[in-house]
Amino acid sequence: MPNHKKSSPQDDPVTPGSDLYFIRLIRPHLGEVWDEVKPKLLAQLPPDVDPGLLAKYVDDSPRPSIHLNDFGVEPRFYAHRNSRRLLEFYRSK
Repeated sequence: MPNHKKSSPQDDPVTPGSDLYFIRLIRPHLGEVWDEVKPKLLAQLPPDVDPGLLAKYVDDSPRPSIHLNDFGVEPRFYAHRNSRRLLEFYRSK
């Protein structure tokens, strides 16, 4: 009989630099101050992952908004314009 053990998300191999990799790296820090979190995230990146890719996922501009960024995607996370706490954009359907 085959073993159908469910794996947790932490057990799944995730390619460093992939979308899922960055989402899993960033999401646990929601609500924290972005300027404190950003250096920690950059320090966790493997040497072969471009640190500039973090901007693909986080809009840390002074006036964050849902828009297409330089990577051609809508950033999923943003630093709140007043508190600078890391938040996630809600998708509208």
